[in-house]
Amino acid sequence: MKFEFWTTPGHSHLKAIFEENDSLEGKREEGSGTPITLKQKTVTFDYEVQNIHPDLLGLLCLITFFPFIGTEAEFPQPVSSRLYEAFQNKCFTDKKDISFRNISPDVEVYVGHKIALSFGGGIDSSAVREMFPEAFVVHEAHIRDGTLVHSHSHPIVKALEPDGGRLVSTNIRYLSHPGGWHSWPCSVSTSLLMATDRKIGLILTGSILGACFLSNGVKFWDRVRARAWHGPSGNYWQSAFEAIGITMFSPVTGVSEMQTMKLSSKLLSEEKVVYCMEANGSACNSCSKCFRRAVIRTYIEPDFSPDWNDYNIPSIHQLLAKRPLYMSHIFSTAFSLKPERYPDWILDGVADMVKVQSDWTMRCYQDSFLLCPPEWREYVETRVLEFIEPMTEDDCEDLRSWDQSLTN
Repeated sequence: MKFEFWTTPGHSHLKAIFEENDSLEGKREEGSGTPITLKQKTVTFDYEVQNIHPDLLGLLCLITFFPFIGTEAEFPQPVSSRLYEAFQNKCFTDKKDISFRNISPDVEVYVGHKIALSFGGGIDSSAVREMFPEAFVVHEAHIRDGTLVHSHSHPIVKALEPDGGRLVSTNIRYLSHPGGWHSWPCSVSTSLLMATDRKIGLILTGSILGACFLSNGVKFWDRVRARAWHGPSGNYWQSAFEAIGITMFSPVTGVSEMQTMKLSSKLLSEEKVVYCMEANGSACNSCSKCFRRAVIRTYIEPDFSPDWNDYNIPSIHQLLAKRPLYMSHIFSTAFSLKPERYPDWILDGVADMVKVQSDWTMRCYQDSFLLCPPEWREYVETRVLEFIEPMTEDDCEDLRSWDQSLTN
């Protein structure tokens, strides 16, 4: 696959040129690997790049079109051997072994010293925004079939422009059918695109404990140990970023949704948080995500009391009946430690669930900072611990022994 990159007034464009070994069919690089079919070969951003480091541009090509690349890649500019070596990690080559046609020894290491936040608009990235107000906020506005997908996050970010944030419209999320990013690092593609111009060295995200260490709340997964085969970040995609000189890291890697909700409470009360868009861009107050957020707010806010009748519907009963329960550490904490705050129909639905004895979901798993590169680690860890207490040894043991995979 060859790639072309060019700019026009107010826009940047990235195009994939397919060759014999490439395919329009692929599997999404996140979740269970949903089969996808590419419908558009050109990505357009309404941000005109002034300068972009060759390795950052090469990585942007790879995270965008990885599912469709055959055996070779030729980038708009020669890239360094550092990017090539990053993609020789067995986690990549077990899926596909891609040779790079244009590697140059003359490409200098990218260096950036500023901070950006790839802002999704929800609870978790809002918590990061609260802890790191100096971070430049970058939010992707989605273009689907030529039409802007409405979100209440748009005016939130527009209000931060020009010096505190940037709203970037792009079709990257809807290049394929079904829609969605081709790889989860595409969530930071707009930050990656802007990084060289803004001298960004650290891209913050809002990935949480339940996703990073608890396999969606089901069972502890030792991501620190996984560095042995995933690379220094404990995730092979993030390690590829680190290899070329730019860090992608979530300060809430070791923090649960309980605590991110608490940190976001001020922004939530100001209606500056968007965690569900099912009701014309607003929260529907009936889906599983809204239900989980209502459970969390009820747990952490004494005066919050939702209308539980809104959730007393078949889909929520089915959610509670499934084992192992998705994000079960959240539900187990809430229903074990404050059962009096929830109606009987909810508690009856999870009567068999493993109970917790301590509130470790409100503290931070300090080992998570080992996944942050040394040059950023002290800065990030010190800031997070100004807001959140670290887990005790007992808390850490409870976390590491968490296993709901045998619950049925």
